[in-house]
Amino acid sequence: MALPDTFPGAKNQPRGAAGAKRGADSGKDAFLEALAGVLVDPPIYHGFAGAIERETAGKVWTWMARDIAGDAVSRLADAIESGADPLEAFDLLLPEILERLKANAVAEKDDRELERRNTMQMGGEDARLRLAPIIMAMRRRPLLVQAGKFGVAVGSISDEAALATALQSISITNPLTRALWMQAMVGHMANPSRVMAAAVAIAGGNTETRITNAGYGALVEALLSHAQSQIGCLASQPNLFADIDFSCKAIDRFHRLMRAITYNLDIERRSLWGTIMTDLTARLSERLERPMKEITLNVTQALRRPRDGNDRVDADDVLAALNGLYLLMTVRKCRDSLAVNALLDQAWADTGQTVEVLVTRALDMYRTNPADPVARERLDAGIKMAEIRFNAEYADILRRARDGAERRTAQG
Repeated sequence: MALPDTFPGAKNQPRGAAGAKRGADSGKDAFLEALAGVLVDPPIYHGFAGAIERETAGKVWTWMARDIAGDAVSRLADAIESGADPLEAFDLLLPEILERLKANAVAEKDDRELERRNTMQMGGEDARLRLAPIIMAMRRRPLLVQAGKFGVAVGSISDEAALATALQSISITNPLTRALWMQAMVGHMANPSRVMAAAVAIAGGNTETRITNAGYGALVEALLSHAQSQIGCLASQPNLFADIDFSCKAIDRFHRLMRAITYNLDIERRSLWGTIMTDLTARLSERLERPMKEITLNVTQALRRPRDGNDRVDADDVLAALNGLYLLMTVRKCRDSLAVNALLDQAWADTGQTVEVLVTRALDMYRTNPADPVARERLDAGIKMAEIRFNAEYADILRRARDGAERRTAQG
């Protein structure tokens, strides 16, 4: 694939401010997509060697595009805007960008003022500290693509010995590259606990020292990094999580990642890993407190007949109640990795009693007047809530009772 010098048909025309910004943005998008496997989003409470903050990566790219490899970045933008595949275009120009970065590093060794200016331009000392991982991720991009595929592949390995053999095939010795590899791999793993168990078998023990000495400390940190990333999937102050399916998946993923560590390793509570785990658990659990407390209220509001005005069922109230019950069931399944036991037990008992009482009342109202569409709508909503909170068998009993009342009305 050839990369054009300028836009087709505009070879000698200046780009202009608006065009330059579009070009910078398209190049930045390709850069971030290329590093997606190791990028993390806020909130970031703990830093890990293999995890690169997306915002920081964006700042470093802006500096590279402006001060290090502007002409290469312009050609990258032109190629993308001419229809080239962004990743393919980025990969073709990547060696040139890396050469410019290498030349800059050499120049900085003899020019402290240049180093200082570059640090300011790329976003300060924090960005400077992450420059080496960003450059390494760029250099090892093909390897990180392989890491993602490896993470998918280990999910299909059922034999423990074969899984351990696959894990031992990761022969990367450079600590930073290994950390980036593990970060990319874990993001595609469906079975983190089994992979951690294989690492323990290889290490010959489940202590932190054994795991670290065997080279799998980076695996643990990648698990912690991805667990941390789930926290941002839950709104910090929700009335209800906007996308309950997305939120429940995040809670479940957090549980699987943390369980991979707690079930397989002997972690000292006051160690670095133990401290991080305690903190992440507390932070995610804190975001669950408010919606957990609102579940029973939402169920009541959805199924209770209004005291004033026309009888109606509010679709938003029903959705809020259903979402809350889905959240409740997810939290209950994942309770071993959360710090919400007292809150969960209270919500579990309260919702059970509330759903049972209100769905029975809704059934009685429907039996009294089966022709009432609002009574039918409320009963159907209650049956769905009973199915979530209790089980399908209980919901089927309620459906048969509903259908029986309907048949009796039809028969006169």
